[in-house]
Order: sequence, then structure tokens, then C-alpha cells
Amino acid sequence: MKLYLKIKRAIRFLFYKHLPVEDQIKVVQQLDDDNLLRLFWQLSMHDRHHSVEVLERTIDMSFNDESLSIKELESLNNLFTLSLIHDIGKSTSHFSWIFRIFSELKIINNDKSRLYLDHEINGLTELEKYSVNDDIIQYYKKELLQNKHFILDKTDY
Repeated sequence: MKLYLKIKRAIRFLFYKHLPVEDQIKVVQQLDDDNLLRLFWQLSMHDRHHSVEVLERTIDMSFNDESLSIKELESLNNLFTLSLIHDIGKSTSHFSWIFRIFSELKIINNDKSRLYLDHEINGLTELEKYSVNDDIIQYYKKELLQNKHFILDKTDY
């Protein structure tokens, strides 16, 4: 199943476009922090588009999931922010479509491919470098690096 989702995303990558104004407004409303916005807009057009798709799927799944506790419902804003910034580590370099595929398949194995494959860890470094709110940094560590949030795990494809 995971391979199927990777193939599907690789194909969609070819058709991503710039974000429409409505989606840009969503991003600005959700990331109400100048440093987070700066980091988000440093992502490639493809990664920004993907992040907005993840946000939309996360919103849909969050409100359809009856198993969420009160505490989890209270942290939805952080989850929505995480949906937009989960790939922020990819902003450190340009990664072409074919490079991403070859890196995932381990055909390319160099410093740049490791930078791509370790983008979630590198994202933490970027958040710290840009002095993002510590609550967001701690949520990123807990819900992405230590144990990927169960909703994000289902919506990040």
C-alpha cells in the first residue's frame, strides 16, 4: 500500500500548480507566524501544494474521526499547522522529481539524497533556526519525529 501511495504522489507531482488564492489565504490564516510563513513559502511549489492537500485531508479526517479525545480535539490547531509544515525540511535544497524517486529507491545515495530522505529531522533544525514558537517545535518533535500523529500518518501521501 505504501508503495502505491508513493507512486501516486510521484505522478501527482508532475501536475502540481501554484496555490490558488483561496489556499494561500488558508495558509496565512493557519500559519499566523511570520517565521512559519517564510519557511512555508521557501518550499517548492510542489511541496506547498502537497502540504495544502495534507491539511485538507487532515481536516476532513479529524472531523470524521469519532475516536478523538477532548485533548486531541483541543490540539487540532497544532495538528493543522503540522500538516502544513511537515515537509519544511525540504526547503533546504531543490529536489527534482527524478531525484526524489531515485533517492527513495536508494539508487542515488549521496549527501543531497540523505538531506532529502531526512527532511523531517532537517525541518526541526529549520524551525529552530528561524526561532519558531517553542510550542510548535515541541509538537513537531512529539507528533512527527518521535511518533507520527495517527491522523497525519494517514493523510501524508
